[in-house]
Amino acid sequence: MNGRASGRAEAKINLGLRILGRRDDGFHDIRSIFHSISLADEIDIALSDSGGVSISVEGGGGLVPADGTNLACRAAAAFMDRAGLSGGVSIRILKRIPAGGGLGGGSSDAACTLRLMRDITGLDPGLFEIASSLGSDVPFLLTGGAALVEGRGERITRIEAGDFHVLILDPGVHSSTAQAYADWDMRHPGLTIRHSRCDLPTPELAWHEGRPFPVSLCNDFLPLLVERFPAMAETADRLDACASIWGLSGSGSCFYALFRSAHEAESLEASVPRRFSPVLCRATCSAGVSSNW
Repeated sequence: MNGRASGRAEAKINLGLRILGRRDDGFHDIRSIFHSISLADEIDIALSDSGGVSISVEGGGGLVPADGTNLACRAAAAFMDRAGLSGGVSIRILKRIPAGGGLGGGSSDAACTLRLMRDITGLDPGLFEIASSLGSDVPFLLTGGAALVEGRGERITRIEAGDFHVLILDPGVHSSTAQAYADWDMRHPGLTIRHSRCDLPTPELAWHEGRPFPVSLCNDFLPLLVERFPAMAETADRLDACASIWGLSGSGSCFYALFRSAHEAESLEASVPRRFSPVLCRATCSAGVSSNW
């Protein structure tokens, strides 16, 4: 089978992230609002009659694998296997989402790959099931938009997407999700479940005092990461001093500030030192589709 398709793999931010406890299967129960943003990798996929799955990666600072361990490669291989297809898949990724930043870049690449494979072949061998097998963030990133995400990431309640502008700051730290959870486990050795009665009580985005954010932007990883990485502590202090609404995405290391207007976002972006690699973007209402208002 031959065919070619291209698409955008959008990043996500976590509008609050609470760790509710450890599970018997080794994962953790979380509660978070995920929202897709317009910062995106570019994915090109070509199918051919022969060969295996190959990948090339441009960008990523050498932190993104360009072999079979890449999530996009694993997604393509799983799709081919479940669809009963033979032949070759060539994947090209242009990275714009910082690796190890908590923005779901690798997971979004995998989700975009699955969508493109479906579009090229006209087949859907169970995209959600494949996505769930690849990682906790991949199912949400199949469609993007906004959702309340619970469990290990498999319980997704779709909610109305918000309209806001975003400034992403990257302190230049590669944060390991596994290490972040290990640090959390060491800090809470006796905790098996936590009932967070006041955290994100309603699964919706709301305008509050003219600014878009849910009830809480608290991220349980933040106190641990600012202790481990001075650059993250510096970034948090800077945002605390000059941004009203800001948070940490995922297990880090990227931060975001939210604004109702582009002018507010641009003003802060102009004042931030270039070493923080500031990126302006905006909320999107679904994968690859920007919000309009």
